[in-house]
Amino acid sequence: MSVQRTRYTFDGLPLADVDRGTNILVAGPALGGIRTLVLRMMLREHDREGAIFITADTDGPATLDAYERLGGSLDATRVGVIDCTEESVDDADHNVCAVGSPSDLTGVGIEFFSLYESLHANGATGVRTGVYTLSPFVLYASPKPVYRFVHTMAGRIRAADGLGVCAIDPDTVEDQTLSSLSQAFDARVDLRREGDDIAVRTRGLADQSDGWQPVDLDG
Repeated sequence: MSVQRTRYTFDGLPLADVDRGTNILVAGPALGGIRTLVLRMMLREHDREGAIFITADTDGPATLDAYERLGGSLDATRVGVIDCTEESVDDADHNVCAVGSPSDLTGVGIEFFSLYESLHANGATGVRTGVYTLSPFVLYASPKPVYRFVHTMAGRIRAADGLGVCAIDPDTVEDQTLSSLSQAFDARVDLRREGDDIAVRTRGLADQSDGWQPVDLDG
């Protein structure tokens, strides 16, 4: 008989396991490897886990392709994408839901709650939600609606024992906006890149060093 894991794990990354219901903000430069880090954190530990991507920087098909190349298992009953790019198109076969603009936070919220319920109805025992990235939402909407959306999403993830992994480039938002958004999260992972060297630092994760640790995002 299979045993359901009580924590979310990040295989191959220098990150501690986290309790169910945890929301993590991942902060770093867009060109520093943050997209790959988020995708790696979203890799499902077993077939019963679900995964939802909310993407405004890369379209749905490209997101699924990148996820699969990193080892992600694509199953439309367990994995779905909310595509907020202007080129978004609904694709029921691959569970891609088009919203069309990161400014439509109401539409994003409706699709998110619907997709979350759908994955649970299909038997998902835990759902990882990844947002890449929050920056376009702040750019196209205004900080307060984005703040409310993020808090509502994080609350749903927390109540459902899911995992939230949301990326943001700190250089694209004001410090006050970043500070306000950070309040929705239980922990933060910072990423830095110096030449070919990439490292991460965590805050708010139990049993985890708060110093910089090297990470191989290709492995």
